[in-house]
Amino acid sequence: MQTREDFELLQQIKDGDKKAFETCFNKHWQLLYALAERILKSEDDAKDVVQMVYISLWGRREQLEITGSLQHYLLQAVRYQSLKRLKEILDKPEHLDRVHEHYLPVLNSIWHKLHESDLFNEISSQLETLPPRTREMFLLSRRQQLSIAEIAERMGVSEKTVRNQLHIALKTLRHHIAVALILADLFVC
Repeated sequence: MQTREDFELLQQIKDGDKKAFETCFNKHWQLLYALAERILKSEDDAKDVVQMVYISLWGRREQLEITGSLQHYLLQAVRYQSLKRLKEILDKPEHLDRVHEHYLPVLNSIWHKLHESDLFNEISSQLETLPPRTREMFLLSRRQQLSIAEIAERMGVSEKTVRNQLHIALKTLRHHIAVALILADLFVC
């Protein structure tokens, strides 16, 4: 539900009032940043996401049609932008260590919660499309929580090979993992 304060603030922003925009920024920034940081596990990425949301808000101010709570709208925008950023992170091999250290453990913790859900079934289906060695490396990483070095030693391949294969698996599963991480955030809230 939109408060009178939100309504007036939005009207001022639509009219191009920079002070009203600054008031909106100062009022909601901390909450939005905390949500983005909890999802992305990175202060820099969280700041970027919140900044993108505010840039978008200002850029589209004349077309804004927000009927509910401004805070709820901004939180939804941050979740959406965080999901986009997660997909970008999961898609780049240079982020593999970060993904392995910060995101995949979260996936493990909710894996059981999602066991009967459609999302779990979709992840399982996507896993079946991976080449057997790639799937095995990914499952060793997730289910047995082995490090890249441990997987390489166990499978008799180089760490670079493991990294490459894990990147392929993450690229295939990136959408589902990003959605699962967003859901994990919702479970925590």
